[in-house]
Amino acid sequence: MENRSRIQDFKELLSTAWPLMLSTGLFSITLFVDRLFLFQYSDAAAAAAMSAGTLFWSVTCLPAGICGYTSTFVAQYLGVRRVDRAMHVVWQGCLLAIAMMPVLVLLGLYSNRLFIAFGHPPELAKSEYDFFLGLVPGACATILSSALVGLFAGSGRPLVLLYCDAIATATNAVLDYGMIFGNLGFPEWGVAGAALASSLSLSLKCVLLAGFALWYLKTNRFGVWPNHAGVMNRFQDVFRWDFPLMRRLIRFGWPAGVSVVAEAWSFAIIMMIVGNLGERPAAATTLALGVNVLAFIPLMGLGIAVGVLVGKYLVQSQLKTAQRLIEAALIVGLIYSGAFAILYGVFPEQVMSIYAIGNDPARFEAIKPELKPLLYFIAAYCVFDSIQVIFSGVLKGAGDTLFVLLGHAVAGFGTVGLAVLGQKIFGWDGLYYWWGVISIWVIVLAIFFTARYLHGGWKTKRVIEPDLVSCDA
Repeated sequence: MENRSRIQDFKELLSTAWPLMLSTGLFSITLFVDRLFLFQYSDAAAAAAMSAGTLFWSVTCLPAGICGYTSTFVAQYLGVRRVDRAMHVVWQGCLLAIAMMPVLVLLGLYSNRLFIAFGHPPELAKSEYDFFLGLVPGACATILSSALVGLFAGSGRPLVLLYCDAIATATNAVLDYGMIFGNLGFPEWGVAGAALASSLSLSLKCVLLAGFALWYLKTNRFGVWPNHAGVMNRFQDVFRWDFPLMRRLIRFGWPAGVSVVAEAWSFAIIMMIVGNLGERPAAATTLALGVNVLAFIPLMGLGIAVGVLVGKYLVQSQLKTAQRLIEAALIVGLIYSGAFAILYGVFPEQVMSIYAIGNDPARFEAIKPELKPLLYFIAAYCVFDSIQVIFSGVLKGAGDTLFVLLGHAVAGFGTVGLAVLGQKIFGWDGLYYWWGVISIWVIVLAIFFTARYLHGGWKTKRVIEPDLVSCDA
C-alpha cells in the first residue's frame, strides 16, 4: 500500500474531502444567507446576529468539539477492523451531548446579562438576546449531530453528510425568507425569526443523521461485526453506557473542544469590542465574515478529511501513505484558498456587489468604504488559514490534541491579549486595528502548527486502545 502514485493520493483524498468540503460549504451558505437577509432587514439586525452568533458558537464549540472527536475514534477503530467499537464510541458521544444540553439552556436564559456587561446599547442587547435564545434548540441539535457526524466522516461515508446538509440548508433559506420578513404565511419576526429558522433546520439535520445511523446499524453497512452478530446483538452492543470508553473519548476530546473554545472566545472578544465601535463597523464586519465563511468553512471539511485518513493509516503503520496524503491536502488547500485570495484582493467590488442585491443603494454605498478594506485583510490571511486548518486536522487525526489546544491558547489569547493591552496603554483601536489583529492571529497559528508537524511528535500518537493497535496494525 505504501507504493502508490500521486494520482492515487489525490483520488483517495478527494473522494473523502469533496463531500465534506461541500457539506461544510453548505453550512457557510447557511450563515451567508442569514447575514444577507438580516442585512436587508436592518443594520441593527445584522449587528445583533454578528455578536450573538459569535457567542452561540463560543458556548457550543466545547461540547461539539468533544462529541465530534468521535470521527477520529471511528477512523482508527475501523482501521483495525473493529466496527463494534466504532459504533459504540458514537453512542458514548451522543450520551455526552444529551448530558450537556441543560447547561446550554441555562446559558441561553441568562445571556442578556453578558451582552449588557459588554456595554452594548439596550436595543442592540435585546436583539442579541432574542437571537441567542432562539438558537439554543439549534445548539442542542448541533452537539448531538457532532457525534453522529463523526460516524459518517470517520467511516469514509461523507455523502450522507452532504445529503443531510443540503436538505438543512434549503430548509433554512426558505424559513429565513418567511420568518424574518413575514412571508409564506409567517409573522415578521426579524432577528428572532432568523434564529428560529436556524434551530429548526439544525434539528432537522440531527433527525436525518440519527435515521441514517440507525439504518446503517440495522443493515450492517460498516463492515463485518465481530462473531457475525445479529441485529439485536448489534443494538445491544452499541446502546449501552461504557464508562472507560466515554472517559477515553473525553480524555482525547476535551483538548480538541477546549482548543475551539480558545479560538472562539478570542474571536468573540474581538467581535464584542467591534460591536462597541458602532452599528456600521459591526455591520461591515458581519458582511465581511459572511464572505469569509465561503473561503474558510469548506477548508474545515478538507481538514476533517485529512485527519480521518491520517488516523486510519497511522493505526495500520503506514506513515508514508499518511504523509503523502497530507502533502496532497496542502496542495488542494493552497490552490483553493489562493483562488479566494485573488478573488477578494483583485475583485473586491464584484464580491461586494452580492450584498447590493435587494438593498437600498444609498444604504449599501454608505457601508462600502468600511467593507472593502476588510476584504483585503481576508485576502492577506486566507492562505495561512488553509495551512493551519490542514495541519491542525492532521494533529487531531493522530490524537495530538493537547498540542492543538496549546497552539490555539497561545495564538488566540496571546495575540488578543497583547492587542487589548495595546488598546489600553497606547490607545490603539478602530475597525482596521482589530482586523489586523485577526490577520496576525491566523498567521501565528499557521506557523505554530507547521512547526509541530515538522517536529514529528504526532507520528506516535493514537487514541484507541494500544492492544488493538499492536494486534492489528
